[in-house]
Amino acid sequence: MNGRVVLEVPAKAEFLLLARLAATGVGRSAGASEETIADLKLAVTEAVANAVRHAYPADDPGRVRVELSADGGKLEIAVSDEGRGLGGTDSQPQGEQQGESGMGLSIIRAIADDVDVGAGADGRGTRVRFACRL
Repeated sequence: MNGRVVLEVPAKAEFLLLARLAATGVGRSAGASEETIADLKLAVTEAVANAVRHAYPADDPGRVRVELSADGGKLEIAVSDEGRGLGGTDSQPQGEQQGESGMGLSIIRAIADDVDVGAGADGRGTRVRFACRL
């Protein structure tokens, strides 16, 4: 499969499952192994959970955008928000940079072949992009 799926959801924990299901569908359509699909689901969960936890204040959850594409033997996923943005110079969202939560970006970096963390669209928020070769 060559193609792209875009999912935009409220930045709430109950939408993590939807992002995982989208990653599973795109992975299977692209012919990824079950091991690769399991890794992608974990990475997507971590990236979306980081946006849910760190991007927006609790009283204004905002939105998270998940872009999944398969092309030329590679799966690429980008998770972005328009929230608070990066919290430090080491390209980690605020909570991870301050040691509040956990290992989300470390897990993504261990799973993916290529990872890029930066500002979101128009310099607002955060965008985590990662890719896995099939």
